Amino acid sequence: MQAKHVHAGMGLLLLVMAAACGSSSSKDEGKRDTGPGVVEDGGGDGGHREDGGEPFTDGGLDGGTGGDGGTPEPDAGTPESDGGVEPLACEKTRGVCAGARRAWVDGAYEAVCTGRSYGADYEDVSETRCDGLDNDCDGVTDPPSWSRVTSLETAFGRVSSLKTDSGVFVSIGDSNRVLILRLNSELAIQGTASVSMPWIRTEAPEGSLQNAQLVRTQTGLALHYATVARNGSAPLRAYLVPLDARGAPTPLPEGGLVEYPLLDREFDSGSTRAATSVADGRVVVIWRAGSAQSPPIQVMGTVTDAQGQVLTAPKALFTSVGDVTQKLANVLWLRNGEILVAMSDEKSGLAGDTVRLRRFDANLDPVGDERSFETSYEAMPLLVDLGSTRGGPLASPVLVLRVGPGRVIQVVQNLFGGGVPETWAEAHSPAEVLWYGALADEGVLRLGWIAAFKDHQAPPPEGVDYLGWNGRLWTLDEGQAAVDRSPGSEYLPLHRYAQWVLMEKLAPRRVGAMYMTTTLDGSYLDSVRYCTP
Repeated sequence: MQAKHVHAGMGLLLLVMAAACGSSSSKDEGKRDTGPGVVEDGGGDGGHREDGGEPFTDGGLDGGTGGDGGTPEPDAGTPESDGGVEPLACEKTRGVCAGARRAWVDGAYEAVCTGRSYGADYEDVSETRCDGLDNDCDGVTDPPSWSRVTSLETAFGRVSSLKTDSGVFVSIGDSNRVLILRLNSELAIQGTASVSMPWIRTEAPEGSLQNAQLVRTQTGLALHYATVARNGSAPLRAYLVPLDARGAPTPLPEGGLVEYPLLDREFDSGSTRAATSVADGRVVVIWRAGSAQSPPIQVMGTVTDAQGQVLTAPKALFTSVGDVTQKLANVLWLRNGEILVAMSDEKSGLAGDTVRLRRFDANLDPVGDERSFETSYEAMPLLVDLGSTRGGPLASPVLVLRVGPGRVIQVVQNLFGGGVPETWAEAHSPAEVLWYGALADEGVLRLGWIAAFKDHQAPPPEGVDYLGWNGRLWTLDEGQAAVDRSPGSEYLPLHRYAQWVLMEKLAPRRVGAMYMTTTLDGSYLDSVRYCTP
């Protein structure tokens, strides 16, 4: 998810450093990993061209969950001559270790108890299972774990994430490339790849990256991105880059890569949003056109195939009047073949937003009536499809938005049956602003947000206006109470543009949330992994 204030042309250059996992904090806080290490090439050629589109470093296969102390062997032996002595109790006595006694191994009882003594549910280093048990016998059941995913050189960037069978992928765009991280189920970096911008690979005029978005296509993972001129003006161009199972593009000779142009708008600027139909390989792209000075103000859309062949020529989806600024939200391809689009009209003078959404058929002709919701400034609307377990294709989409301004998160269900906004989360003080992400998890909506605030009376650290923000990380599972997921009692140090949370399902009943923290030493992509009810 991307914050509305992240300006075009402001880059995010990463110094990739992998997380080191496994150290423990206090029992009340769960497990926290210690910090980053440099990611090296896991094998083969260690070379890495920074300005190329195709090279990548690979840390190897998914590192797995680890930490399992082992299960009893099928035949660990039986005591034959122990003089009838009862085996001594084991060192650990809580959780699954309660009542454990030393196993007979190789003709003697274990001197120090291992998984042979504690049983199949025991995990030695830390808990990796969400099974409602205290597996590592420390008195805490299913604790969260924190880790540092990577170290960042700058806090400005465009981020997205997507889970596939090959891992969790995170894209981070700067002015000259999009870096793609491949993470395992512990959110540790397994490899990196990059997609460089056209002006790096070709003689195209230098431009600016507007947005970067990982999408799922009929053939696998892909990257959608859009660019404008260096000064943020027209032309607006959008592309689709197929990626392999490691997140790398297909290279072409002389530094090129396989990519397909989706959009080329000579007089438009701004950014785009895309959605894909995995069933038939179609792609829908939306963007803004016109302005108050050059009316009409419209949200436009087009449909192409995965190679950029136009299937539906550009059409106006929303037309706005008056002194407003159109903000793109997102677009979903519904399971019945329809397309659902959300956007907002931001009124001048911070007067508030009108969130608008409407269904369209595959040819981008309107279906049914438009719905709208009057909200406060910076509504930040987001469409989420909860899937078939939540009902039919028109019953499962929900709308998440902010009001307050920015201090309340609301959810609208039953979008096409008169559903109204319901409050799910609220800030704890008038100074807090909530920046959120959302995840559809087998029919359940899960939210994560940064509650950020700043003492504007205090001088910023070393005079840097973007610093001095603080906050806490919260998550909420549908039907449950909100939980503070911050790694300790101290506030998270934040950048002004720490305005997003990425959420992905990592394993059954385990979810990961990624967010950005910033200190005077730099910015970091941090994460928490936690068990769901």
